[in-house]
Amino acid sequence: MATYAQPIPIGAGLSRERKSRYADVVSTSAETTRPVVDQLQMDQEAISRVLSGDRNAFGLLIKRYSDPLYRHALGMTGSPDVAEDILQASLIKAYQHLAEVHGRFDAWVFRIVANGCKDWLKNIRRSHLSYEEDDQPSSFSTPEEELDRTELRSDLDRALASLAPSLREAFVMKHVEGRSYEEMADLLGTTVGALKMRVHRAREALQDLLEERYA
Repeated sequence: MATYAQPIPIGAGLSRERKSRYADVVSTSAETTRPVVDQLQMDQEAISRVLSGDRNAFGLLIKRYSDPLYRHALGMTGSPDVAEDILQASLIKAYQHLAEVHGRFDAWVFRIVANGCKDWLKNIRRSHLSYEEDDQPSSFSTPEEELDRTELRSDLDRALASLAPSLREAFVMKHVEGRSYEEMADLLGTTVGALKMRVHRAREALQDLLEERYA
């Protein structure tokens, strides 16, 4: 375990504007990335620099991965503030344990964030999630239509919040973040088959809950 006396440059690469542009971030989740080999090499070079005493090199990793990590935390918690807190705490933990990385940094740090989200879900019982941008009224809707849309969104959020953390995680990664099952398996360290089952169970649970509501 590597520890450092001075504070790490956590602010580097973190944009508070994420809270006001969540919809835009989600819509670009499938952006083009560098080849995996190049990415692994760049990550390892940044890690080596940090472990050699160049603390600012950690900012490169933050810039590279903070947006998808934040997007996942937001999808899991439904709260921009909570997502930011989990991300910050996870990056601090990642920095402190950076010497323990022996494989892909992106998968390693993703699991730290994912575990932080699961811990939060276990400790906090929420009956409603709020996605701020969705709360803005549409100029193309009547008041009655807007009320129906808001109630449906609220019911969907409650149903999603009631899922077990592992099912919610799989559902968010697949249907909110738009990840492939192969990518999900790499990040979570499990099998494609197991993840397909989790997503299937999540869909069934959501369908049952909504059918009870609207039967």
